[in-house]
Amino acid sequence: MAKKVWVQGPVALDTVVYLSNFPIPGSFMNSVRTEERTGGTSANIALGLCTASVETGFVSYLGNDDVGKQLLNVLEQSQIKDLVITYFEDKTNHALVLVDEKSERTIISMTTPHLRELRMDKAPFKAGNIVVFVLWREEFLADLLRAQAAGCVTVVGAGALADATVMHADLVIGSQNDFPAEINPVDHLDRFTSIVLTGGMKGAVLYSGQTQIRQPAYKVDVKDTTGAGDAFIAGYLAGIAHELNATQSLEIAAQWAASAVQSESSVPPAFEVVKEQWGIDLIP
Repeated sequence: MAKKVWVQGPVALDTVVYLSNFPIPGSFMNSVRTEERTGGTSANIALGLCTASVETGFVSYLGNDDVGKQLLNVLEQSQIKDLVITYFEDKTNHALVLVDEKSERTIISMTTPHLRELRMDKAPFKAGNIVVFVLWREEFLADLLRAQAAGCVTVVGAGALADATVMHADLVIGSQNDFPAEINPVDHLDRFTSIVLTGGMKGAVLYSGQTQIRQPAYKVDVKDTTGAGDAFIAGYLAGIAHELNATQSLEIAAQWAASAVQSESSVPPAFEVVKEQWGIDLIP
């Protein structure tokens, strides 16, 4: 049986605008098309994980508005088992995502994050659970320590590499763009058991002790890169939740990311789709 995973972080409404090219300052242009969909890195990961036979809990916040109601309905209709949602009197997270004909994207947040509303203390996690702080902020340190004291496997976003207050976590995972370029991940293996970093089409690399494992990106026809990194993280977490080794987890992560870029969605495709496409038999 897979370990339960708790994911903490925002959920958002993404307004995705497809363009022939990015606008030049002072110009006027028409969009190719526009659509709205559920987004937010943490929500995407949770919505992906719960399709991979992983019992998933999600800790987030929503505003008391129509967008909040819309996103809550999506979360409640998903396979996420436990929702811990805090409500506040402001607008729910909303992001503008610009995608050009080369599938390059720019994301613009149109609301103020309310990270203080992320109440991990209300999540009933237990020993052996995997607790994930994807978008690391130093305000989450108390919750990280509580998870460690409870005997949980702790996972933090790559931004934690730049935060010296994080003295230990079992895994750092995220993009190479999530921390200053002058930071060498290898120098931080005294604080973190493993570090997994993605580099887009350059693939991913895992650092653990004296070991480095490189996972190439799969070459596929790219429609939209939005959510590819989220799919990768969901895949790697699914692997460790099912107690696969690092090499197996990296491969599944890369396959899930490759499936994601072939679709036009922020949320990773359901794991059944990924299994069928790549012939995965390591996860039931």
